[in-house]
Amino acid sequence: MSWGKKSKTPEALEVPALPAAPETTYIDRGCQMSGELKFRENVRIDGHVEGEIHGDKTVVVGEDATIRARIEAANVIVHGTVEGDIVASGEITLHKSAAVTGELQTGGIVVERGARLRGCILIGSIEGDHDTRPHAGDPAEGEDFGLGHTRQVPLDG
Repeated sequence: MSWGKKSKTPEALEVPALPAAPETTYIDRGCQMSGELKFRENVRIDGHVEGEIHGDKTVVVGEDATIRARIEAANVIVHGTVEGDIVASGEITLHKSAAVTGELQTGGIVVERGARLRGCILIGSIEGDHDTRPHAGDPAEGEDFGLGHTRQVPLDG
């Protein structure tokens, strides 16, 4: 008894090409690095890094990661612990397991309920204003940066 054609043509045996996966560098758990790290592609860090991290694309800080570094990238996604400033020309995302201490500068931000941040957030254009703007807590004389018009919103409800 026969089920379909007995011979297959070479075209029928070809496996369709899969789309190329984006290039990603991994720094796995148990890995400890220090110094200045530069990445052209995406990077996911699950280990321990101290120093500076510069990424041309997205930097992902894994849930078990401990970062004591300044991070600069197009986008930064945080699931773990970061002690240091984060500068993203695109977007910063803080997931519920994130614990960040430092200043965030970004074009946009997403903060999931449960994320912890000790520092300040500067949203908007970051081109060229890094060296000229005063730090929070050091306002120019007579300026309050609109802080007199803010209100506190409880994060837990």
